[in-house]
Amino acid sequence: MPPLSYKYSETSIRFLIFLSILGLFLYPILHGNFYYPDDYYRSATGDISCTQTGRFLAQLIFITINASNIAYDLSPLLQVLAIIFLSFSLASLSLKWKLNRTSSALALSLTVCTPFFLQDLSYRFDSLTISMALSCIIWFFILEKTFTSSYKKILFKSILLLSALNLYQPTLNTFLIFSITESLFILYDKNARYSIRSLVANILYLPIPLIIYKCEVIFRKDESYSSLHAQFTHNSFIILNNIRKLLKYAFLEFGIHGGGLEILLGIFLIIGLTNLLYTFYKKGKLPYLSLSLFYIILSICSLAGFLSLLRYPVFDMRVFIANGAFLSIFMLFFIGREASFQKTPIKILLASWVLLIQMTFSTQWGNAIAAQTELNEAIASNIVNDIYILSKQRPVFIRIEAQHKTVNNITTIATQTDDGILDVPVPFITKKIWLARRAIFDHNVIYDPLGEFILKKHDLQSNATYFRSIDESSQFPFALAQNIYEHCSYEAMRANRYYNIYKKGSYILVDFSHKCNE
Repeated sequence: MPPLSYKYSETSIRFLIFLSILGLFLYPILHGNFYYPDDYYRSATGDISCTQTGRFLAQLIFITINASNIAYDLSPLLQVLAIIFLSFSLASLSLKWKLNRTSSALALSLTVCTPFFLQDLSYRFDSLTISMALSCIIWFFILEKTFTSSYKKILFKSILLLSALNLYQPTLNTFLIFSITESLFILYDKNARYSIRSLVANILYLPIPLIIYKCEVIFRKDESYSSLHAQFTHNSFIILNNIRKLLKYAFLEFGIHGGGLEILLGIFLIIGLTNLLYTFYKKGKLPYLSLSLFYIILSICSLAGFLSLLRYPVFDMRVFIANGAFLSIFMLFFIGREASFQKTPIKILLASWVLLIQMTFSTQWGNAIAAQTELNEAIASNIVNDIYILSKQRPVFIRIEAQHKTVNNITTIATQTDDGILDVPVPFITKKIWLARRAIFDHNVIYDPLGEFILKKHDLQSNATYFRSIDESSQFPFALAQNIYEHCSYEAMRANRYYNIYKKGSYILVDFSHKCNE
């Protein structure tokens, strides 16, 4: 057993390695300095609102950091703290799994360096608590031999899982995949019996934290969002359909819907899968091959994981955190736990190239969203100015017309949203990247910001009341908005390159399709 001083110095070295890699992955987000859709709401209102999504511990952490119930924009501090937590956790896990530095850097870094985790790191407010949730999952596997008492170990591990649920629920899928990774290591080092026992033992930690968390959500039944998305279903048709849709989304990273780099990652996934199966076939012939194949199928299902059991799961890139851990399984067995450039230079070069692809995703994501945000901000500023001019500073009611057919020309991308088919301006740089990169296309960045809170960020007058196009209101009824839009019935208008804005009485309608022209 290495001396304690070596363990601490080695952890420090690995921490710095991971911090450098994750820092490079995060840099395009920090350089872009953009507001992700949810950030506009918190910046405008100061509302932390984590309890609405069932993340009660995240709410407490925000209150502690700010010493207030008001959310303050602390970016990039929270994002930097996020990768510090993750770097230390991954450094400790690499020692627990007995990986050398090269294997740690090239394989475990993929846990975070995945295109779907880019959305989570982009949140100016939530990035820290989401990363802490993933860190809780990682530490579940680090602390195996820390406790001499089995009761203390059960208690502490259960607390880690419960904390992860209260910080960010989708990280439980990563727990499933890490459990499978650990069982594959045990299968290779020992035998099938110990491997299966390890997997079952880890799974048995789940029921108590899940039951406690379910009780938390029920107790706070006033929060409709968390209650809605915490509802489980027993309908096998719904579950199978959820699995199909979730896996279809998860495999965007591996070229299922095209994209040059995504297809190359998919090819590596096939190579890694073949290598893993061959490795276990050599180790224990057909029995080991069969069990390893079962574990792989289980890991694929874990990408959908607990989300598939929900009646109303969220289909968005931020919930597919487990993709990184999934890819790391195949990388670990491809390069081995003692990877060396001298022994296997081609494997190391290929592994480095896979990590470089993730860095490319990050850079393109940062550039695309920064360009889109810059345009959104300019449009919002113009809308606020136009409202000020048309209203003559009197009280007004505002809608942004979103339910119209798209022309989908070079300046726009059509996207289906809850509000209908939205056709809003997208800069050339962003469109070019998103059309090439299927794994990082995110309609939220186009659609969500063009609303109340980005307008408030640009000092929308206090006597202006905003309504989403899907919200009926006696103050600005659908029928009136439709009359203005369909019949070009207005008293005044201002034309802009990207939109027309119409005023009728105390009502203002913003139209991105330029329906009416003077």
